[in-house]
Amino acid sequence: MLLAATNSTAFLIGWGIGLIIWLLIIVWTVSIARKKGRSAFGWGALAFFFSWIATLVVALMPSRKTV
Repeated sequence: MLLAATNSTAFLIGWGIGLIIWLLIIVWTVSIARKKGRSAFGWGALAFFFSWIATLVVALMPSRKTV
């Protein structure tokens, strides 16, 4: 009985940590997009579905802001 409770607790903790990491990636992507003069909402939506891919793409894109 104790083993079953431990497994479900570990599962929930792992799921929670994964959720926090996923949300942090979205926030990071939005931050990068804002700094580069890109659409924060659009890149945030892409990061919602394609987290690491959207982060890498927006990080590699040139900035739209002029000096």
